[in-house]
Amino acid sequence: MKINLDNLEESQPDRMKNAISKNNKDHIGDFSEMSPRHESSFRYPVKIGDEYDVNILDMSRNGDSGVTRIRGLITFVGGTKPDDRVRIKITKIGKGYARGQLIAYLDSKK
Repeated sequence: MKINLDNLEESQPDRMKNAISKNNKDHIGDFSEMSPRHESSFRYPVKIGDEYDVNILDMSRNGDSGVTRIRGLITFVGGTKPDDRVRIKITKIGKGYARGQLIAYLDSKK
């Protein structure tokens, strides 16, 4: 059986070129066409300005902040150390973490 390639709508190189440009468009283009549910599907468990009473669990790697978790979110609090019980106010929310400002020491285990 002989196939006549002249009757094909699109040649093999054209198909590859179109597939490559389609893939590039999918990956390089802006994300403005994403549905709203994708944009807001993740919500942080804290908001800037919220206040919490927390226990400081550990120190940050560089040693300048205490570390706690608020509903699973790692939160850094300057001026604290492990075992401090403090009231903090959320001042910044980053990608996967938050920063809190020390408001008051509630009690400290010494």
